[in-house]
Amino acid sequence: AMLLALAGAAGIAALSGVPYAAEPAQHAVIRLAWRAPGERDRRCRHLSPGEVAKLRAHMRQEEVCERRILPYRLRVAVDDVTVVNEEVRAGGASADRPLFVYRDLPVSPGMHALSITFEREAITEHSETEEEEGHHRETPPRLTLEQSVRVSARSILLVTYDDERQRLRLLAAPAARR
Repeated sequence: AMLLALAGAAGIAALSGVPYAAEPAQHAVIRLAWRAPGERDRRCRHLSPGEVAKLRAHMRQEEVCERRILPYRLRVAVDDVTVVNEEVRAGGASADRPLFVYRDLPVSPGMHALSITFEREAITEHSETEEEEGHHRETPPRLTLEQSVRVSARSILLVTYDDERQRLRLLAAPAARR
């Protein structure tokens, strides 16, 4: 039993030194990953006397306001082919959380023309943007990134939002060691 255990341990030790590629795929990835505060919106309406009368005494007010983060439209084109065209909405029950974008776009190695637009959807009438107390910084109504990029096999290019400069940034991941 002891010899069998030693032989098994030696076999495992020998196999641990064999090189292994976890993913043999030869594509690259453009990763979109950011968090943006968005733009706050407030919709208010005056209640009718009948609506106010139906409320409990401690909840009576003449005006009711709803707050939310406005949705944005994300459009991504790689080599003039649209690969993403979707609405990005804020999370939370009241849609008052930041906007989150996380997408992996597989691309073939080589040169690619990358075009990204992150644009606020139109504000409807009876809405007004809201000034937030404190140091809240709104996301600009339109962010764009137009760039030619060279990607190599098994590499990741990261597109993220720079909150300080209020713009999209492209970052290359460090080269993987093989």
